Amino acid sequence: YMEEAERFDWLVAMNAGEVLATGSAAELKAQTGSQTLEQAFIALLPEAQRQAHKTVVIPPRDSREEEIAIEARGLTMRFGNFVAVDHVNFRIARGEIFGFLGSNGCGKSTTMKMLTGLLPASEGEAWLFGQPVDPKDIATRQRVGYMSQAFSLYSELSVRQNLELHARLFHIPDDEIAHRVAEMSERFMLTEVEDALPADLPLGIRQRLSLAVAVIHRPEMLILDEPTSGVDPVARDMFWQLMVDLARQDRVTIFISTHFMNEAERCDRISLMHAGKVLASDTPQALVEQRGAASLEEAFIAWLKEAQPSSPVPDEPTSAVALHSEHAAPRQAFSLRRLFSYSRREALELRRDPVRSTLALLGTVILMFIMGYGISMD
Repeated sequence: YMEEAERFDWLVAMNAGEVLATGSAAELKAQTGSQTLEQAFIALLPEAQRQAHKTVVIPPRDSREEEIAIEARGLTMRFGNFVAVDHVNFRIARGEIFGFLGSNGCGKSTTMKMLTGLLPASEGEAWLFGQPVDPKDIATRQRVGYMSQAFSLYSELSVRQNLELHARLFHIPDDEIAHRVAEMSERFMLTEVEDALPADLPLGIRQRLSLAVAVIHRPEMLILDEPTSGVDPVARDMFWQLMVDLARQDRVTIFISTHFMNEAERCDRISLMHAGKVLASDTPQALVEQRGAASLEEAFIAWLKEAQPSSPVPDEPTSAVALHSEHAAPRQAFSLRRLFSYSRREALELRRDPVRSTLALLGTVILMFIMGYGISMD
Protein backbone atom coordinates (compact mmCIF):
# COMPACT_ATOMS: atom_id res chain seq x y z
CA TYR A 1 0.00 0.00 0.00
CA MET A 2 2.11 2.86 -1.30
CA GLU A 3 -0.39 5.51 -0.16
CA GLU A 4 0.12 4.39 3.44
CA ALA A 5 3.89 4.11 3.04
CA GLU A 6 4.01 7.77 1.93
CA ARG A 7 2.90 8.78 5.45
CA PHE A 8 5.54 6.88 7.39
CA ASP A 9 8.48 8.73 8.94
CA TRP A 10 10.96 6.05 7.96
CA LEU A 11 10.81 3.19 5.44
CA VAL A 12 12.73 0.02 4.69
CA ALA A 13 12.49 -1.12 1.06
CA MET A 14 12.98 -4.90 0.86
CA ASN A 15 13.06 -7.50 -1.88
CA ALA A 16 13.65 -11.26 -1.58
CA GLY A 17 14.77 -10.90 2.04
CA GLU A 18 17.31 -8.15 1.32
CA VAL A 19 17.19 -4.49 2.31
CA LEU A 20 17.35 -2.28 -0.79
CA ALA A 21 17.32 1.11 0.91
CA THR A 22 16.13 2.96 4.01
CA GLY A 23 14.90 6.48 4.66
CA SER A 24 11.83 8.67 4.44
CA ALA A 25 9.56 8.58 1.40
CA ALA A 26 11.00 11.90 0.23
CA GLU A 27 14.56 10.61 0.62
CA LEU A 28 13.86 7.43 -1.35
CA LYS A 29 12.22 9.41 -4.16
CA ALA A 30 15.12 11.87 -4.23
CA GLN A 31 17.66 9.04 -4.19
CA THR A 32 16.10 7.43 -7.27
CA GLY A 33 14.91 10.60 -9.00
CA SER A 34 11.33 9.31 -8.94
CA GLN A 35 8.03 11.18 -8.79
CA THR A 36 6.22 8.55 -6.75
CA LEU A 37 7.17 6.04 -4.07
CA GLU A 38 6.04 3.20 -6.32
CA GLN A 39 8.46 4.34 -9.03
CA ALA A 40 11.20 4.64 -6.40
CA PHE A 41 10.63 1.05 -5.24
CA ILE A 42 10.87 -0.25 -8.80
CA ALA A 43 14.04 1.78 -9.39
CA LEU A 44 15.63 0.18 -6.30
CA LEU A 45 15.07 -3.38 -7.52
CA PRO A 46 17.98 -5.43 -8.91
CA GLU A 47 18.72 -4.74 -12.57
CA ALA A 48 17.27 -8.02 -13.82
CA GLN A 49 13.91 -7.28 -12.17
CA ARG A 50 13.93 -3.67 -13.36
CA GLN A 51 14.52 -4.83 -16.92
CA ALA A 52 11.71 -7.38 -16.64
CA HIS A 53 9.24 -4.76 -15.41
CA LYS A 54 7.12 -3.18 -18.11
CA THR A 55 4.93 -0.11 -17.77
CA VAL A 56 1.25 -0.90 -18.25
CA VAL A 57 0.12 0.20 -21.71
CA ILE A 58 -3.65 0.70 -22.11
CA PRO A 59 -4.78 1.29 -25.71
CA PRO A 60 -7.98 3.33 -26.14
CA ARG A 61 -11.19 1.34 -26.20
CA ASP A 62 -13.15 1.08 -29.43
CA SER A 63 -15.85 3.72 -28.87
CA ARG A 64 -18.02 2.11 -31.56
CA GLU A 65 -18.68 -0.86 -29.28
CA GLU A 66 -22.33 -0.50 -28.23
CA GLU A 67 -23.23 -3.99 -27.01
CA ILE A 68 -24.12 -3.90 -23.31
CA ALA A 69 -22.58 -6.72 -21.29
CA ILE A 70 -23.81 -5.80 -17.79
CA GLU A 71 -26.74 -3.67 -16.72
CA ALA A 72 -28.19 -3.01 -13.27
CA ARG A 73 -31.28 -1.01 -12.36
CA GLY A 74 -32.14 -0.24 -8.76
CA LEU A 75 -30.03 -3.16 -7.54
CA THR A 76 -30.51 -3.44 -3.76
CA MET A 77 -29.39 -5.90 -1.09
CA ARG A 78 -30.67 -5.92 2.48
CA PHE A 79 -29.53 -8.05 5.40
CA GLY A 80 -32.33 -7.54 7.90
CA ASN A 81 -32.54 -3.77 8.44
CA PHE A 82 -29.04 -3.20 7.09
CA VAL A 83 -28.91 -1.97 3.49
CA ALA A 84 -25.63 -3.22 2.00
CA VAL A 85 -26.36 -2.03 -1.56
CA ASP A 86 -28.82 0.79 -2.13
CA HIS A 87 -30.47 1.14 -5.58
CA VAL A 88 -27.33 0.90 -7.71
CA ASN A 89 -27.56 1.60 -11.45
CA PHE A 90 -24.94 1.14 -14.18
CA ARG A 91 -24.41 -0.09 -17.75
CA ILE A 92 -21.13 -1.61 -18.91
CA ALA A 93 -20.27 -2.08 -22.58
CA ARG A 94 -18.54 -5.11 -24.01
CA GLY A 95 -14.75 -4.87 -23.81
CA GLU A 96 -14.88 -2.06 -21.24
CA ILE A 97 -12.76 -1.97 -18.08
CA PHE A 98 -15.21 -0.72 -15.46
CA GLY A 99 -14.08 -0.07 -11.90
CA PHE A 100 -15.87 0.10 -8.56
CA LEU A 101 -13.87 2.41 -6.31
CA GLY A 102 -14.73 2.53 -2.63
CA SER A 103 -13.71 1.74 0.91
CA ASN A 104 -13.85 -1.72 2.46
CA GLY A 105 -17.42 -2.66 3.34
CA CYS A 106 -19.11 -0.14 1.04
CA GLY A 107 -21.00 -2.83 -0.91
CA LYS A 108 -18.68 -3.61 -3.82
CA SER A 109 -18.35 -7.34 -3.12
CA THR A 110 -22.06 -7.73 -2.41
CA THR A 111 -22.90 -6.09 -5.75
CA MET A 112 -20.58 -8.50 -7.54
CA LYS A 113 -22.13 -11.50 -5.80
CA MET A 114 -25.56 -10.38 -6.97
CA LEU A 115 -24.28 -10.10 -10.55
CA THR A 116 -22.88 -13.64 -10.44
CA GLY A 117 -26.04 -15.07 -8.90
CA LEU A 118 -24.37 -15.99 -5.60
CA LEU A 119 -26.78 -13.68 -3.78
CA PRO A 120 -30.35 -12.91 -4.89
CA ALA A 121 -31.11 -9.19 -4.97
CA SER A 122 -33.63 -7.91 -2.43
CA GLU A 123 -34.84 -5.40 -5.01
CA GLY A 124 -34.00 -4.27 -8.52
CA GLU A 125 -32.87 -6.12 -11.61
CA ALA A 126 -29.60 -7.05 -13.32
CA TRP A 127 -28.85 -8.41 -16.78
CA LEU A 128 -25.82 -10.18 -18.22
CA PHE A 129 -25.65 -10.08 -22.03
CA GLY A 130 -29.29 -9.04 -22.11
CA GLN A 131 -30.45 -11.99 -19.98
CA PRO A 132 -31.77 -11.56 -16.40
CA VAL A 133 -29.31 -12.82 -13.79
CA ASP A 134 -30.39 -16.35 -12.91
CA PRO A 135 -28.14 -18.70 -10.89
CA LYS A 136 -29.77 -21.65 -12.69
CA ASP A 137 -28.94 -20.29 -16.15
CA ILE A 138 -25.81 -22.38 -16.80
CA ALA A 139 -25.37 -21.08 -20.36
CA THR A 140 -25.03 -17.47 -19.18
CA ARG A 141 -22.83 -18.40 -16.21
CA GLN A 142 -20.45 -20.17 -18.61
CA ARG A 143 -19.83 -16.77 -20.22
CA VAL A 144 -18.68 -15.25 -16.91
CA GLY A 145 -15.40 -15.62 -15.00
CA TYR A 146 -15.15 -14.65 -11.34
CA MET A 147 -12.11 -14.06 -9.13
CA SER A 148 -12.74 -13.44 -5.44
CA GLN A 149 -10.75 -11.20 -3.13
CA ALA A 150 -9.34 -14.11 -1.12
CA PHE A 151 -7.22 -16.84 -2.70
CA SER A 152 -9.73 -19.68 -3.05
CA LEU A 153 -7.98 -22.40 -5.06
CA TYR A 154 -7.03 -25.85 -3.77
CA SER A 155 -3.77 -25.62 -1.83
CA GLU A 156 -3.18 -29.40 -1.92
CA LEU A 157 -3.20 -29.43 -5.75
CA SER A 158 -0.36 -28.22 -7.96
CA VAL A 159 -0.72 -25.30 -10.35
CA ARG A 160 -1.34 -27.68 -13.27
CA GLN A 161 -3.84 -29.76 -11.28
CA ASN A 162 -5.82 -26.65 -10.30
CA LEU A 163 -6.04 -25.64 -13.95
CA GLU A 164 -7.06 -29.16 -15.02
CA LEU A 165 -9.70 -29.41 -12.29
CA HIS A 166 -11.35 -26.13 -13.22
CA ALA A 167 -11.21 -27.01 -16.91
CA ARG A 168 -13.29 -30.09 -16.09
CA LEU A 169 -15.63 -28.13 -13.82
CA PHE A 170 -16.33 -25.81 -16.76
CA HIS A 171 -17.04 -28.88 -18.96
CA ILE A 172 -14.17 -28.32 -21.37
CA PRO A 173 -13.93 -31.46 -23.57
CA ASP A 174 -11.33 -33.97 -22.34
CA ASP A 175 -9.35 -33.87 -25.59
CA GLU A 176 -8.95 -30.08 -25.25
CA ILE A 177 -7.94 -29.84 -21.59
CA ALA A 178 -4.20 -30.45 -22.04
CA HIS A 179 -3.95 -27.81 -24.76
CA ARG A 180 -6.03 -25.30 -22.78
CA VAL A 181 -3.92 -25.79 -19.63
CA ALA A 182 -0.72 -25.31 -21.63
CA GLU A 183 -2.19 -22.17 -23.22
CA MET A 184 -3.10 -20.68 -19.83
CA SER A 185 0.28 -21.58 -18.33
CA GLU A 186 2.11 -19.82 -21.15
CA ARG A 187 -0.13 -16.76 -21.29
CA PHE A 188 -0.07 -16.17 -17.53
CA MET A 189 3.61 -17.08 -17.11
CA LEU A 190 3.01 -20.19 -15.01
CA THR A 191 4.98 -22.72 -17.06
CA GLU A 192 7.96 -22.82 -14.71
CA VAL A 193 5.80 -23.40 -11.61
CA GLU A 194 3.28 -25.92 -12.99
CA ASP A 195 4.32 -28.61 -10.51
CA ALA A 196 4.50 -26.30 -7.48
CA LEU A 197 1.84 -26.03 -4.79
CA PRO A 198 0.12 -22.62 -4.52
CA ALA A 199 1.20 -22.21 -0.89
CA ASP A 200 4.85 -22.30 -1.98
CA LEU A 201 4.43 -19.45 -4.48
CA PRO A 202 4.61 -15.65 -4.02
CA LEU A 203 1.29 -13.84 -3.82
CA GLY A 204 1.73 -12.26 -7.26
CA ILE A 205 2.05 -15.67 -8.94
CA ARG A 206 -0.91 -17.04 -6.95
CA GLN A 207 -3.02 -14.15 -8.23
CA ARG A 208 -1.97 -14.89 -11.82
CA LEU A 209 -3.01 -18.50 -11.22
CA SER A 210 -6.40 -17.33 -9.92
CA LEU A 211 -6.83 -15.19 -13.03
CA ALA A 212 -5.87 -18.11 -15.30
CA VAL A 213 -8.44 -20.32 -13.57
CA ALA A 214 -11.09 -17.60 -13.95
CA VAL A 215 -10.59 -17.39 -17.73
CA ILE A 216 -9.73 -21.01 -18.58
CA HIS A 217 -13.20 -21.45 -20.11
CA ARG A 218 -12.72 -18.27 -22.22
CA PRO A 219 -15.48 -16.15 -20.66
CA GLU A 220 -16.78 -12.98 -22.28
CA MET A 221 -17.00 -11.22 -18.92
CA LEU A 222 -14.62 -11.17 -15.97
CA ILE A 223 -15.64 -10.02 -12.49
CA LEU A 224 -12.68 -9.31 -10.19
CA ASP A 225 -13.10 -8.48 -6.50
CA GLU A 226 -10.01 -6.52 -5.35
CA PRO A 227 -7.65 -8.94 -7.12
CA THR A 228 -4.38 -7.12 -6.35
CA SER A 229 -4.71 -6.50 -2.60
CA GLY A 230 -1.33 -7.09 -0.97
CA VAL A 231 0.50 -7.52 -4.30
CA ASP A 232 3.74 -5.61 -4.87
CA PRO A 233 3.89 -2.87 -7.58
CA VAL A 234 5.75 -5.01 -10.14
CA ALA A 235 3.35 -7.96 -9.80
CA ARG A 236 0.38 -5.55 -9.88
CA ASP A 237 1.52 -3.99 -13.16
CA MET A 238 2.03 -7.46 -14.65
CA PHE A 239 -1.46 -8.47 -13.52
CA TRP A 240 -2.98 -5.31 -15.00
CA GLN A 241 -1.29 -5.81 -18.35
CA LEU A 242 -2.83 -9.28 -18.54
CA MET A 243 -6.27 -7.77 -17.83
CA VAL A 244 -5.80 -5.02 -20.41
CA ASP A 245 -4.85 -7.60 -23.04
CA LEU A 246 -7.99 -9.59 -22.23
CA ALA A 247 -10.15 -6.48 -22.64
CA ARG A 248 -8.54 -5.00 -25.75
CA GLN A 249 -7.49 -8.13 -27.64
CA ASP A 250 -10.19 -10.63 -26.62
CA ARG A 251 -12.97 -8.05 -26.00
CA VAL A 252 -13.58 -9.42 -22.49
CA THR A 253 -15.66 -7.08 -20.34
CA ILE A 254 -13.87 -6.49 -17.04
CA PHE A 255 -15.69 -5.38 -13.90
CA ILE A 256 -13.14 -4.77 -11.14
CA SER A 257 -13.50 -3.49 -7.59
CA THR A 258 -10.60 -1.70 -5.92
CA HIS A 259 -9.65 0.87 -3.31
CA PHE A 260 -6.37 1.77 -5.04
CA MET A 261 -6.57 5.18 -6.70
CA ASN A 262 -3.85 4.41 -9.25
CA GLU A 263 -5.75 1.29 -10.32
CA ALA A 264 -9.01 3.20 -10.66
CA GLU A 265 -7.27 5.70 -12.94
CA ARG A 266 -6.51 2.87 -15.38
CA CYS A 267 -10.19 1.99 -15.86
CA ASP A 268 -12.23 3.25 -18.82
CA ARG A 269 -14.96 4.32 -16.39
CA ILE A 270 -15.45 4.05 -12.64
CA SER A 271 -18.23 4.33 -10.11
CA LEU A 272 -17.43 5.94 -6.77
CA MET A 273 -19.23 3.96 -4.06
CA HIS A 274 -19.81 4.68 -0.39
CA ALA A 275 -22.19 3.18 2.19
CA GLY A 276 -23.94 1.08 -0.46
CA LYS A 277 -24.63 3.99 -2.82
CA VAL A 278 -23.00 5.09 -6.07
CA LEU A 279 -21.94 8.72 -5.63
CA ALA A 280 -20.84 9.33 -9.22
CA SER A 281 -19.96 7.41 -12.37
CA ASP A 282 -17.80 8.57 -15.30
CA THR A 283 -14.28 8.41 -16.67
CA PRO A 284 -11.58 9.07 -14.03
CA GLN A 285 -10.54 12.29 -15.75
CA ALA A 286 -14.13 13.53 -16.00
CA LEU A 287 -14.74 12.90 -12.29
CA VAL A 288 -11.61 14.88 -11.38
CA GLU A 289 -12.68 17.76 -13.63
CA GLN A 290 -16.23 17.78 -12.24
CA ARG A 291 -14.90 18.49 -8.76
CA GLY A 292 -12.08 20.78 -9.87
CA ALA A 293 -9.69 18.51 -7.97
CA ALA A 294 -5.98 17.91 -8.41
CA SER A 295 -6.33 14.12 -8.25
CA LEU A 296 -8.90 11.35 -8.22
CA GLU A 297 -8.35 10.90 -4.48
CA GLU A 298 -9.24 14.55 -3.81
CA ALA A 299 -12.29 14.22 -6.07
CA PHE A 300 -13.44 11.11 -4.18
CA ILE A 301 -13.15 12.94 -0.86
CA ALA A 302 -15.16 15.85 -2.30
CA TRP A 303 -17.95 13.44 -3.30
CA LEU A 304 -17.87 11.96 0.22
CA LYS A 305 -18.22 15.39 1.81
CA GLU A 306 -21.21 16.13 -0.39
CA ALA A 307 -22.83 12.79 0.44
CA GLN A 308 -22.35 13.23 4.20
CA PRO A 309 -21.90 16.93 4.95
CA SER A 310 -22.21 16.41 8.71
CA SER A 311 -19.54 13.70 8.86
CA PRO A 312 -15.95 14.63 9.74
CA VAL A 313 -14.24 13.87 6.40
CA PRO A 314 -10.61 15.05 6.61
CA ASP A 315 -9.42 17.86 4.35
CA GLU A 316 -6.11 16.14 3.62
CA PRO A 317 -6.25 13.13 1.27
CA THR A 318 -6.39 9.86 3.17
CA SER A 319 -6.66 6.31 2.01
CA ALA A 320 -10.08 4.96 1.15
CA VAL A 321 -9.52 2.20 3.69
CA ALA A 322 -9.09 4.70 6.49
CA LEU A 323 -12.19 6.62 5.40
CA HIS A 324 -14.35 3.57 5.95
CA SER A 325 -13.36 3.26 9.57
CA GLU A 326 -14.24 6.92 10.16
CA HIS A 327 -17.88 6.34 9.31
CA ALA A 328 -18.37 2.80 10.56
CA ALA A 329 -21.29 2.36 12.90
CA PRO A 330 -20.43 1.33 16.47
CA ARG A 331 -20.40 -2.45 16.81
CA GLN A 332 -22.79 -4.26 19.09
CA ALA A 333 -21.51 -7.08 21.28
CA PHE A 334 -24.19 -9.43 19.90
CA SER A 335 -27.14 -9.03 17.57
CA LEU A 336 -29.55 -11.91 16.97
CA ARG A 337 -30.87 -10.16 13.85
CA ARG A 338 -27.37 -9.84 12.40
CA LEU A 339 -26.65 -13.51 13.23
CA PHE A 340 -29.81 -14.54 11.37
CA SER A 341 -28.88 -12.37 8.36
CA TYR A 342 -25.39 -13.84 8.13
CA SER A 343 -26.75 -17.38 8.49
CA ARG A 344 -29.28 -16.77 5.74
CA ARG A 345 -26.61 -15.36 3.42
CA GLU A 346 -24.31 -18.36 3.97
CA ALA A 347 -27.21 -20.77 3.40
CA LEU A 348 -28.05 -19.07 0.10
CA GLU A 349 -24.42 -19.26 -1.03
CA LEU A 350 -24.27 -22.98 -0.17
CA ARG A 351 -27.43 -23.63 -2.20
CA ARG A 352 -25.84 -21.96 -5.22
CA ASP A 353 -22.49 -23.75 -4.89
CA PRO A 354 -23.06 -27.53 -5.20
CA VAL A 355 -19.36 -28.36 -4.78
CA ARG A 356 -19.10 -26.41 -1.52
CA SER A 357 -22.36 -27.78 -0.12
CA THR A 358 -21.40 -31.37 -1.04
CA LEU A 359 -18.02 -31.04 0.66
CA ALA A 360 -19.68 -29.52 3.74
CA LEU A 361 -22.10 -32.46 4.00
CA LEU A 362 -19.52 -35.17 3.30
CA GLY A 363 -17.05 -33.57 5.73
CA THR A 364 -19.64 -33.79 8.52
CA VAL A 365 -20.49 -37.42 7.70
CA ILE A 366 -16.82 -38.47 7.55
CA LEU A 367 -16.13 -36.73 10.87
CA MET A 368 -19.04 -38.59 12.49
CA PHE A 369 -17.71 -41.95 11.22
CA ILE A 370 -14.22 -41.19 12.55
CA MET A 371 -15.58 -40.18 15.95
CA GLY A 372 -17.81 -43.25 16.07
CA TYR A 373 -14.90 -45.52 15.17
CA GLY A 374 -12.75 -43.92 17.88
CA ILE A 375 -15.47 -44.41 20.51
CA SER A 376 -15.97 -48.06 19.50
CA MET A 377 -12.22 -48.69 19.86
CA ASP A 378 -12.40 -47.41 23.44
